[in-house]
Amino acid sequence: MSNSSINQGRILRNLMRLMDVTCGHSLYEVLPRGVQVWLPDQGRGVYPDLIVVAGAPLLHDGQADRVLNPCVLFEILSSPTPSYSPEANTLPERGGLFRQCRAIPYLQAYLFVHQTEARVEQFYRAEEHLWGMTTQAGLNSVVELAITNARLPMMDVYAQVDFSLPV
Repeated sequence: MSNSSINQGRILRNLMRLMDVTCGHSLYEVLPRGVQVWLPDQGRGVYPDLIVVAGAPLLHDGQADRVLNPCVLFEILSSPTPSYSPEANTLPERGGLFRQCRAIPYLQAYLFVHQTEARVEQFYRAEEHLWGMTTQAGLNSVVELAITNARLPMMDVYAQVDFSLPV
């Protein structure tokens, strides 16, 4: 786990609130940073900033910190973030961590949340081996998650975020 900036903490808090309200009385559960998404093929875990699972978490070898069934992952980008390359033009080049996680059969969406500007890039599973992408930018836009029917207003995602702070 890397050190967090104030803005990263604010965004994470805001996302937790929004997703808790959305998922509170449904089959979805929101898990914060610190819980691993276990990648059995690679024999290791990764730590997204926020995890959403559908139904009961499936645990690797019964270990309570290793989830196998995330359906939505959020990554709040820090500068520099090794798993994200904003210059990349194609999806396979876009993110190392995303490239590893998209093989998870349960995963339906992976969101990169920027902290230097109001921008969220959402990669979603369109078909079994086909991913699409949408980008929401600006505080007046809304991120929509089909899997949870969540609507995340960007002004709420970025509440109290000060874009003038260093990352």
